[in-house]
Amino acid sequence: MLLAMRVPAHAGDDTQKSAAPPSSETSDVPPDPVVGASLCPLPNAVWQELVTLVPSEHLVSRLRGPATARPSIQVEDLGTAFRISVLDRAREYREEARDCAYRAKVAALFAALIIDPAALLNTALCERPPCEPASAPAPPAPPAQVERRTAPTIPPRPLVRIEFGPAVVTGLGGEARAAHWGGVLRIALGRGTVAAVLGAAGLWPAETRIGGLRLQQWRLPMDLGIRATGSISRIDFYGELGLAFALLSERALDLASARSPIGMELGGRVALGARLARWARFAPFLSLQADFFPDPPSVSSLPEGAAGRTPYVWIGAYVGASWGI
Repeated sequence: MLLAMRVPAHAGDDTQKSAAPPSSETSDVPPDPVVGASLCPLPNAVWQELVTLVPSEHLVSRLRGPATARPSIQVEDLGTAFRISVLDRAREYREEARDCAYRAKVAALFAALIIDPAALLNTALCERPPCEPASAPAPPAPPAQVERRTAPTIPPRPLVRIEFGPAVVTGLGGEARAAHWGGVLRIALGRGTVAAVLGAAGLWPAETRIGGLRLQQWRLPMDLGIRATGSISRIDFYGELGLAFALLSERALDLASARSPIGMELGGRVALGARLARWARFAPFLSLQADFFPDPPSVSSLPEGAAGRTPYVWIGAYVGASWGI
């Protein structure tokens, strides 16, 4: 606490200070409140420092009283040290540099602690009177703004999505099932969760049997419907519901004379699919579908007559890539 009060002293500070007579407010203070034959610090310098630390009314109330032969405050210069006595309490401080201004401050501080220690709690220590009021504390720094990590913007679904890839389709209900291989092309129109969808597949002919007849079967399936899409994590799942129709041709392979009339199938279609949603424009997909035909075309031969019908249900699987526009 004492070191915080030390400031560089200018030569002759004590000798240039003149003892200021007590004000009218301290007229009741005994004459020569600080005495002593000390040259460093001077008694007047100690008094001038003391009046900046303790209010005048407190000095009056503590230092006045019955006159005694011994003054209330005494200061002694001991060369490399000095001694200060206040109201029968004394303290010796060692100060070899003989900084008189610093000694006066230390002596005044000791006297203030004896006379009115509570005053030091409300009085700001300064180098020279009058003390300047303490500056207002700086406003607290605003809390650091937390960096907000915005979620990556999900681009809107394309208005038109074109899907293409290989396909395999097989019919259920014949004596021998035949798998038709080929390709599929589908177009979905709409940005929302519900979109219109149109598809067509081109399939290679395949051999099959209906009613004991060995036939070469050819199909061109098409469909029209709606698609509802939902997303889970990075995958788009969708379901489709619509109409299915196909052009169908059956040609007997074991008959001497055979015709290949073209029939038409008409029914309903359901499908389920999944597409990676990570890429908005280009994404792979997988789809499974089933076409139901309540009245499939019949197959007949002469002279036996009707041999049977084409399958009621066609199951297909598509895999490929989709391109959004």
